[in-house]
Amino acid sequence: TEVTPQATLDWKVTDEIFLYATYSEGFKGGGFDDTPANIAQATTPFDPEKAKNYEIGIKSDFWDNRFRVNADIFYMDYTNLQVTQTNAACLCNITDNAASAEIKGVEAEFLLAPVDNLRLSLAGSYVDATYQDFLESAINPTTGQRLDSSGNRMQRTPETQVSGGIDYTLGLGSWGNALNFRVNYTWQSDMYWATDNIAKEDAYGLLDARIGLSPENAPWQVAVWGRNLTDELYRVNIISFF
Repeated sequence: TEVTPQATLDWKVTDEIFLYATYSEGFKGGGFDDTPANIAQATTPFDPEKAKNYEIGIKSDFWDNRFRVNADIFYMDYTNLQVTQTNAACLCNITDNAASAEIKGVEAEFLLAPVDNLRLSLAGSYVDATYQDFLESAINPTTGQRLDSSGNRMQRTPETQVSGGIDYTLGLGSWGNALNFRVNYTWQSDMYWATDNIAKEDAYGLLDARIGLSPENAPWQVAVWGRNLTDELYRVNIISFF
């Protein structure tokens, strides 16, 4: 029975510039953790979460559509945000509710095609995501009290992310636009793995590249590619226990 309205106001300033503003609300139902492993999981419910989102942005193309700029600023206000964390009492993961949480930030992307066969891209975001009021059901083993994560950064959420790329195509002999080179680099700042903001993943960047050969209108392509060419070592997941 939850009502989740959305309203958007947009303005086409010129053929090249488009502005918009949006307000929306979201809802996720409550319940219990599925397939519980013990009594604590089976008997600990979590409440529905609600979110209010405010966003303003711009979409634009300049220089005969050779230069694109898209950007937006957003603010999300959560009530009873559903969060999964480790509970020391049962040695299990339990979904709990943060009383309130805020996510605010800015995103932008730029795409430039200075000549027909070259495309340069750059994108990035800054996100400030914090638990405003969060007294967890998990117990702090050192104090025996409920863990207070109010003011902590949201888990698995880096503040800054940046990506950039180069895409270049050229001819090879009598084959027009046959050889394509792509290089992409992505970087993210550090992030915390859990709500207690103890275990942290340091910032890291990944470099990918690809070379492809395919004559124009040919039904085949040959490519050589590599991911993480700098051999960056990073974790994709952890189980954070105390």
